[in-house]
Amino acid sequence: MKYRLLKPSDVAKHRIQIVELMEVVLNDNITQKYPPNQAEVYVGKIGGYIEDGSAIVSGAFDNEKLIGFSWAYELSIFGERRVHIDIIGVNQEYRKQGVARNLVDIQIEETKKRNINILEAMTTKANLNSYNWFHSMGFKDERIKVRRDLE
Repeated sequence: MKYRLLKPSDVAKHRIQIVELMEVVLNDNITQKYPPNQAEVYVGKIGGYIEDGSAIVSGAFDNEKLIGFSWAYELSIFGERRVHIDIIGVNQEYRKQGVARNLVDIQIEETKKRNINILEAMTTKANLNSYNWFHSMGFKDERIKVRRDLE
């Protein structure tokens, strides 16, 4: 297995796999109704974000086949620079083999190179696997999002 930062050309070359992984992530994590082509729309923007330096996208390859990726981007909250992990998608056949951990490790190193000291992600306690996985990687609860549905 090989892990590395992706280039815009990688996104173009592996577009189908990235869209498929993105669709799984959206289905697993978004409860709201979103457009059926949302994964395509997101993937269509990734190359430009890599090119302009605003995104850190890491990829996992089995031979030449892309089997996982993680998309993170830089942001500022009240003047505090952070990198936010937005998407981690790993092919079902390769889960529980350390792929996601290695993808995030690449993003940690790139975050440090940018002299940024905070890496964040959003998950829910309802997605217990994700919640526990992030904690196993050293992430801590920062804020709790609450919601009330009004009928």
